[in-house]
Amino acid sequence: MRDFKTVFAFEFKTQMAKRTAIVTTLVIMIIVLLVTSLPRIISLFSGGGDDQGLPQSAISGAGYVKSEGEAQALLETILGKDAPSYPDREALVKALNDKEVEVGFVVNPEDLSYEALYQDKSMEDRRDMQFGEILTSHKREKLMVEKGLSAADYQDIQSANAEGTTTILGQNSMSNYMITFLLMLLVYMIVLIYGSSVSSIIAREKDSRTMEILITSTRPTQLIIGKVMAAGLAAVIQFGFIILAGVVGFQLNKSTYPPEILMMVSGSITTPYLLTYLFFTITGFILYLFLYAALGSTVSKMEDLPSATSLVQFLFIAGYILASFTANIPNSAIAVAGSIIPFTSVMVMPLRVGVSTVPTAELIIAGVLMIAFVVFFAYLSIKIYRWGSLNYGNKTKLSRIIKEALKHK
Repeated sequence: MRDFKTVFAFEFKTQMAKRTAIVTTLVIMIIVLLVTSLPRIISLFSGGGDDQGLPQSAISGAGYVKSEGEAQALLETILGKDAPSYPDREALVKALNDKEVEVGFVVNPEDLSYEALYQDKSMEDRRDMQFGEILTSHKREKLMVEKGLSAADYQDIQSANAEGTTTILGQNSMSNYMITFLLMLLVYMIVLIYGSSVSSIIAREKDSRTMEILITSTRPTQLIIGKVMAAGLAAVIQFGFIILAGVVGFQLNKSTYPPEILMMVSGSITTPYLLTYLFFTITGFILYLFLYAALGSTVSKMEDLPSATSLVQFLFIAGYILASFTANIPNSAIAVAGSIIPFTSVMVMPLRVGVSTVPTAELIIAGVLMIAFVVFFAYLSIKIYRWGSLNYGNKTKLSRIIKEALKHK
């Protein structure tokens, strides 16, 4: 027990004292604070004002071909009286080519049909649709008047909607997806950063033959568990600071957030979800740390480490891809299988719980399997570490390493 405490204290101090880890944590904390403060920053730059002085329907950055009568009045109302106008379509096209305007409109005065012209159109640009909606609304109102109904009657008809409420008994996947995806991304970063760190430490010890000295004074069990637990605690503390920065930023700027964002956060962060997330994140993280530790002890040179750990990285990235793929189909067969298999459940199960109602039986099965895999791979990593301390030289197939390690007493 004393040796475990010594190994744990040394490795924990090493992890926490790394300059790169400290700088990275501080940078991410600052980024998180800035991101959570975006609504307040935007409101400051916008001056917190409103657009009451502008026409509600005004479309910016637009030009048009001059028309006549009602069509011209509509164009001035929709685009603003200061919007540039052109004598014909050719002149408007030239203005678009010269970047004088971003979008142009040509309206037929007879039936108010229109053509929207872009030089280049971005995916987010909806000005053509907005223009069409305004013209459509005007045409409908005009037609109602021609049929003997007033503008007030038209407004009453337009505002006549069926009233209804939506009650969600389980999870709202639309509002929960963003939060669960961000937390899944956090797990992805933790495992890859600290898993690579543990495998590098062990591989470096073997490369410098420090492992030979350590193995004579300390049991492999205490060495492996001490290193894994130290890396795990360091990860929890450092990423805990990042989460704390997010919570602080959110609370400080909560009053500036849109109601939809507040509803999304309050609906996503529930006690069952947090418990599920913490259990599968912590146990899955420990499982991968043991895998990285075992593979790190199989190499004799640092340059061989990337190829040795490529398998476990593939498994973990496969879990990430599977979780992203099953977000829209959380109860499909592949999603259920991915949430139960320990190598992928660390990513898939928390996401499933966040966006759907997962049966208790599946949670229990996945939890039991996860604990069993952690125990088994902890035992296997200790065996492989002991085997690795006595074997140097050429690369050996992983299957052979496992067989020889399990035979070794």
